[in-house]
Amino acid sequence: MRRVLIIVTLGLFLAGCGGEKTVSPTGPVEGTLPKAEKGDPAAGKAVFADAGCGGCHTFKAAGTNGSVGPDLDEALKGKDADFIEESIKDPNKEVASGFSPGIMPQDYASQLSSKEIADLVAFLQTAS
Repeated sequence: MRRVLIIVTLGLFLAGCGGEKTVSPTGPVEGTLPKAEKGDPAAGKAVFADAGCGGCHTFKAAGTNGSVGPDLDEALKGKDADFIEESIKDPNKEVASGFSPGIMPQDYASQLSSKEIADLVAFLQTAS
């Protein structure tokens, strides 16, 4: 009986050795975030104009002087891309001092494509 147990144990041990294959993931690994889309500032300038942003905001790079919303040259100084994107998609999350919530349209996240938002963010980052 002991001999059979040793043979079975040895067989199981050998069966577990070798033949292993390293497998690499072929798609996104769970827990990883998709890379942010790279924006084009020149295309973002066109999005700024087409979306009518200059009617409400002053922004030197766009040649606009709206006063309904904050002066973006000042409001975006030192702000990163994440803050700017969030301000477009959820404008009431953090409202600039002296301005009321609900003035900026709330639907840019659904009205603009992810590429247009990335381009707009890249353009607005020229204020920093």
